[in-house]
Amino acid sequence: MITGMTTALVTPVDAAGEIDEKSTARLIATVRPYADALLPALSTGEGGSLSDRQWRDMLTAAVRYADGLPILAGILRPTTDAALALARSAGGLGAAAVVVTTPYGADVTQEEMYRHFEAVAGAGLPVIVYHESAVSGNALELGTLLRVCALPGVAGVKDSAGEPEFTRALLAAGPGVPVVQGLEHLLLDSGPVDGWVVALGNVEPELCKALLTDRGEERTAQLHAAYARYGLDRDDWYRSLKTELLRRAVIETDREVPCST
Repeated sequence: MITGMTTALVTPVDAAGEIDEKSTARLIATVRPYADALLPALSTGEGGSLSDRQWRDMLTAAVRYADGLPILAGILRPTTDAALALARSAGGLGAAAVVVTTPYGADVTQEEMYRHFEAVAGAGLPVIVYHESAVSGNALELGTLLRVCALPGVAGVKDSAGEPEFTRALLAAGPGVPVVQGLEHLLLDSGPVDGWVVALGNVEPELCKALLTDRGEERTAQLHAAYARYGLDRDDWYRSLKTELLRRAVIETDREVPCST
């Protein structure tokens, strides 16, 4: 379920800051022909700003309009308990798996990270490890990540740490689960990954799909041009994607998700 091309969905919101179901339906209709799975509510979906209710609403809408595509539910919460609460409800909402980062904080130990994934993997759904540091403020070491990959219930790694050398080392170590790249500018530099999970799939789904099998000069140039055009190196890359989707009349506003309190 994590191989091939997965689109990390933006979260459409209306003028009141609530999940816009109609816009979500249109968005999914545009990307569905090229996607192997859909991932709502992770970083591109501003998942850390979604309230639990908004998270449920977005996940419900994604499942409703996926037309059979697997829905991987992003979970960005700072503690194991908070992540577990969403993981336990994701299956009942129709998700096929959850995508989860480590607990937040620079002082979280490697053993605590391992225990965190052990707990979430026991919640019922397959777990995709979100390997990053921008959200959590920490990162799994290679040895710890390999231990996590060996846990029953862990089904893959979304590698968004920005270190292609790490990705290649992980692949060389034989993690036993699929590994996908999550950063557009590293898609073609990370070794024999099993696919990618990309924000660019919201606006250039055909290109993202084509790159799985065609990595020639023309496609590579198109990727680099799109990366620059949509400002995917910016901290608010999801906003530029929303602005483009608004211009195309796919979504009704390009508003960011209001931070929940």
